[in-house]
Amino acid sequence: MFETSRMRNLALITAGCLLLSILFFAPRLWLMKTYLPGTFQWDRGHTYLLQCEQPFRRDIETAMQWRILPPLVAHGLGLSGNIPFLLPWVGVLALLGYVAVLHARRLSDWRFVFGGTLLAATTSAVLVPVGWFGINDAWVWLGLLAVAFGRARWALPAACLLCPWIDERFLIGLPLAWIVRCLDEDMPPFSRRLLFATWLLPYVAVRLSLGGNPATDSAASHFLAHQWRSVLVLVPIAPFGWWMGLRAGWLGVAYAAASAPVGRLWLAGSVLGATLALAFFVASDLSRSVAIVLPAVLLGGFALARRSPAHAPRILLAAGIANLLIPAAHVVLNHIDPINPLPVELFRLLRDL
Repeated sequence: MFETSRMRNLALITAGCLLLSILFFAPRLWLMKTYLPGTFQWDRGHTYLLQCEQPFRRDIETAMQWRILPPLVAHGLGLSGNIPFLLPWVGVLALLGYVAVLHARRLSDWRFVFGGTLLAATTSAVLVPVGWFGINDAWVWLGLLAVAFGRARWALPAACLLCPWIDERFLIGLPLAWIVRCLDEDMPPFSRRLLFATWLLPYVAVRLSLGGNPATDSAASHFLAHQWRSVLVLVPIAPFGWWMGLRAGWLGVAYAAASAPVGRLWLAGSVLGATLALAFFVASDLSRSVAIVLPAVLLGGFALARRSPAHAPRILLAAGIANLLIPAAHVVLNHIDPINPLPVELFRLLRDL
């Protein structure tokens, strides 16, 4: 009975945080009516729907050609039309539910659980899958959290086997997620436990055997050249884009760094910097990609719970509310798209009917 009540409370917290996130940072409802080319809310969504019809098609942009697991699932389930757009939302619910569970494991205080879940729900880890069509990022961030904090024996193997087929960002974020685990459990970063990474070998083998040579692949070469030109333009705006992705979530990253042992701080800082730099190079959606450091955001809250369990619930609740009130925007290339509250988007929808 107690366990049932606990799970019900976690489900209510998960749903409540998602609803608050949508209320303050709503998707562009008027864009849902029909495909609108040239918008970052729709372009990847259109490609995703094409993949759901034919998962192994190659006449799509390079960045999407190997992100085939969600389209395969949708195709296997016989989902048609716009129904495959439900899979990213299921991922958002799974992500926030897992975030709530992880916080409840550290402190049972509802303020701690609600504040930590709300903080995650108001970062780009959730705002992007909710606001952009066909973006399955939440499943990738869920996999990184499983690497960082998962207890089940199958958590790390499952994440390594499945998540690279959702988005290659999992590979970029994996070292940081592992360092977060080492800091959280106070264990050495280099040990036999690193063998979990061998579960990546099937993905690596398939990509090397079927993916071709990036040096001679014209599509891949064009993509890399385009990204290099974008990097040169985006350097000045990168800090703003990263800020918009996490906002108050950066307090968690900062506290995680402040709580790290001095001997490991240089390693953690180097891995964090390398993760941000690599994510910056391979993607121009600055506010979206910075969600890759979500494990470090949660680590800050967990470190606070260990050091100051009496004050942690109030502080984390305040951080979650602050992130709800601080304005957010999608930052893609040099385009800044503010995210409006739900009443504004409802007005725009009704005005266009």
